[in-house]
Amino acid sequence: MIDVKISVNNVDYEAALDTLLPVLLEHLSKKSENAFLVSVLSKTKGVSSIAAKAALKALPQDTRDELAVACLNHYKEDIQRLLTEASKQKGIALQIEGIDIAVAQNSEAGQ
Repeated sequence: MIDVKISVNNVDYEAALDTLLPVLLEHLSKKSENAFLVSVLSKTKGVSSIAAKAALKALPQDTRDELAVACLNHYKEDIQRLLTEASKQKGIALQIEGIDIAVAQNSEAGQ
């Protein structure tokens, strides 16, 4: 087995928000301290994207990273499939068995 580490930075949270808003609402709804925010965003429908973008700008970076991780974990199987298919297209037959997605620790962020 081979382990591959991929670091991600410079995430454009606002551009991805329209696609990922349902995933974010699901993730936030699991945390009791976010119940009011989820309630407001889910009831405002079309305005929720605008409100979420404004709220996103106000969040600390570690919270934004946590939300990005939740979204990536939601699409983990799709990411695995796409990586496997891309490898095959390049003539490398392999199967991605799993992906671990987590917020990098401060000591690892620069590596």
